Amino acid sequence: MNSNSIGFIILRHVNNEATNKYWINCIQSIRRFYPENEIIIIDDASNYKFVTEENLYKTRIIKSEYPKRGELLPYIYYLRNNFFD
Repeated sequence: MNSNSIGFIILRHVNNEATNKYWINCIQSIRRFYPENEIIIIDDASNYKFVTEENLYKTRIIKSEYPKRGELLPYIYYLRNNFFD
């Protein structure tokens, strides 16, 4: 990942079909306006029975090593990895 670019970090916790649609909609919305920017998905203990496989361009999924930490995870991973400016 280029640390001198604009990117997006989103948090994902899928536990049913509706929440699966939310993260897909989020990715599609970002891609509509930022087709070439990097996206980092922090997965917070999703139930993979409900997660749909998607063709993800310039997207990395990180399974959190701190399950159930929710809102703090994007900050923790950003500070640790300095993904973007």
